[in-house]
Amino acid sequence: MSFKRLLPLALIFLSASAEARIFDLGRENIAAYFGFTGGTSAVGQSAFENEAGSSVTISNEVKYNYSGEFGVVYSTPIASVRFGFEFLKPQSLENLVGKNATTDLYTETSDILGYIPKITFDINLRKTADSRSFISATAGYATVTLKNSYTLTAAGQAAYPGMDDKMEAKGTGILYGASLGHESFLTDTTTMLFEFGYRKLNIEDLKYTRSGSYFGTAHNDGDAVLNNGSQRNIDLSGMFLGLSFRFYM
Repeated sequence: MSFKRLLPLALIFLSASAEARIFDLGRENIAAYFGFTGGTSAVGQSAFENEAGSSVTISNEVKYNYSGEFGVVYSTPIASVRFGFEFLKPQSLENLVGKNATTDLYTETSDILGYIPKITFDINLRKTADSRSFISATAGYATVTLKNSYTLTAAGQAAYPGMDDKMEAKGTGILYGASLGHESFLTDTTTMLFEFGYRKLNIEDLKYTRSGSYFGTAHNDGDAVLNNGSQRNIDLSGMFLGLSFRFYM
């Protein structure tokens, strides 16, 4: 076949391959996604409050939650369902001061991390070819770890002789949430999504995962974490703003 005959065929194939994909949210079905959120936190001082007794005050509290999430979404013109995995990270606190009246007893670092497989349903309120607004409901099962570390002052060493410098615990809870969101075309087959919502998550079964002596009392791995005889609860609820990206296949 001559070059003159091959040239038109080559041009046809090149033209077909260069044709851009026409994006239409109503016709897209499966996408991978990742995103981030930030917002208020109800944790406060619940991760360490009263651990040394009600007479000891702490200098700060957790005010914010942050999270990252990734997963897969299946979309239809009416609704979508997300299967995701979220890492929930409340604000870490360092150099907390535990004080009895005017006496510094110890400094502390407190760190909380949650792992949450979850499912989310999006119901479309408004939709065009390149954007949609929706309302969402989500549920998940959270596993939360708590790690507190301590550095005793001389006064603290006298008050709590032989105390361990680390406390580790784990608990579980059911996550519920709701949000309003808007998804819009970004580029090629990628969309950008903004959300405003509220999550409800309370950890009520916190147990030690490390045996040790803390503030004058010995605890074994598997024992309930108590505050003055009552189960220690950590409330990770709060409002959030989210930004995520979806990559349609």
